[in-house]
Amino acid sequence: MIDRRSATAMTTAEQTRFKATVNSLLADPTNPYGKLVAIHGDMSHNQHGMNAVGTQRFLPWHRAYLMRFEEAIQGIDPKCFVPYWDWTSTRSVPAWIRTLKPTVFIPGTGSVIVKRNASIPAKKNVTAIMAKTTFTDFTDTLENGPHGEVHMEVGVVNGVREAMARIMVSPSDPLFWLHHAQVDRLWAQWQTANPGKNPSLSGTDATLDPWTEKASQVLSTTSLGYKYS
Repeated sequence: MIDRRSATAMTTAEQTRFKATVNSLLADPTNPYGKLVAIHGDMSHNQHGMNAVGTQRFLPWHRAYLMRFEEAIQGIDPKCFVPYWDWTSTRSVPAWIRTLKPTVFIPGTGSVIVKRNASIPAKKNVTAIMAKTTFTDFTDTLENGPHGEVHMEVGVVNGVREAMARIMVSPSDPLFWLHHAQVDRLWAQWQTANPGKNPSLSGTDATLDPWTEKASQVLSTTSLGYKYS
């Protein structure tokens, strides 16, 4: 069972391990990191709430996406995991990752130089979101509330939209994975409190392309082999 720990509770060795695996992906001549970013930039996957189906797919699709990234870093170091940045309790980007701002070549897009702010203006209060009683209300307010706010607050630098604030290239910033692990963690907590309340998807919409998993197959984090401590 993979234990996805808070980014602020990681040991120095764990921090070093995460950065080293990301750098290894970036240095790989086959460009696995850039290819992962390109997947997120393909809006045909309907992975964001730009329509009713995208709203339902947002959380399960990004759960599968995080798994693909975690598989990639564990292929380099099996002890590695995706940590989460709990912006409900801390405004600062974890200090150990602040200098990890790579240049990423994205197929079909070109090179992106990561720039970001080191903090968000205020802690995020998700109490009202966690109290939502339907999946649609929960995912919609989470995606368009703190999820989007953190992307913009970290990614708009001196009035310019940098990687985290640009949906097509946001995973270029390694902080993306920590941010989305927090989003996934909140969903996992909400699922525990709201059993059986799941995305409403059918037919081809239920397949989390470009992968073969269906949304129904990514509903349980423990079944997928990980948990949040």
